[in-house]
Amino acid sequence: MKDMIKFLKLCKYSFKFKTNCIFLIIFFIIGVINEVATKGTQYLGGFYIVLTSIYLFQFIMSLSMSDMIQSSGIGRRIQLDMPVKLNGFLSIVLYTLLIVFRLSMARIHPEYIVDNTSSLLMIDIMFFLLFIYTGFVYKYFIVSIVVFCFTFAFITTGMNIMNSLDIFSKVSLNDVVIFGYIVIIIGVIIQYLICKILIRKPISQRAFRGVFKDAK
Repeated sequence: MKDMIKFLKLCKYSFKFKTNCIFLIIFFIIGVINEVATKGTQYLGGFYIVLTSIYLFQFIMSLSMSDMIQSSGIGRRIQLDMPVKLNGFLSIVLYTLLIVFRLSMARIHPEYIVDNTSSLLMIDIMFFLLFIYTGFVYKYFIVSIVVFCFTFAFITTGMNIMNSLDIFSKVSLNDVVIFGYIVIIIGVIIQYLICKILIRKPISQRAFRGVFKDAK
């Protein structure tokens, strides 16, 4: 825990920290507003909320571009265990907050429970993809974005088809909640393995283009 706090303090030295913090807050607020407005029946609000978890990963990864941080001898931890740990920790916190709201909506508005369940399952799946995406994107920037977008479109289409077939009426909301936590655990493990495999691969210049421009 002490190490996590130390690295959180170092985040202020990350690439465009203040700007990214603003985007983080905006995404979170939009997500909360959407969740409340739709009563948890759509996935977009919840997705925006959990999406903010990748900002911690980005903050820590961008620290590897700092000469001051690199000279401290913690360069390997910046690209391996710390971004994964912090991303995983924040993911659990955000997902738990989302679950508390979703379960509350299910009790207040039981007529929306099927939509609530299907949209939460969509969030779980996209959450899993985010773990894989963040593992690759800072090393293979363009390819990762293209693959993620195509996968997102494919899954969205598939979920809409399943919704039209009324498949989710047979799925329990509690089971989807448990599935979400399992997804986070597996996602963290896969993300760590990806980062470990790619540890020697240089960070893509496109991922932090501003840093490389400043260095020229």
